[in-house]
Amino acid sequence: MAIIVETGFRRHDTRRATGSVMSRFRHAAGICTVAGSFTFLFALVIGLIR
Repeated sequence: MAIIVETGFRRHDTRRATGSVMSRFRHAAGICTVAGSFTFLFALVIGLIR
């Protein structure tokens, strides 16, 4: 019995592929937004301390 592991890169369904890319892009954008806001707050706090 063979176990087939299907990765997202080999699927030929265009709707799933674009949906996967969009979800990854939204996830990355959310991470960038959170990181940017933390960086901004950190820089603001350092500026207030100085």
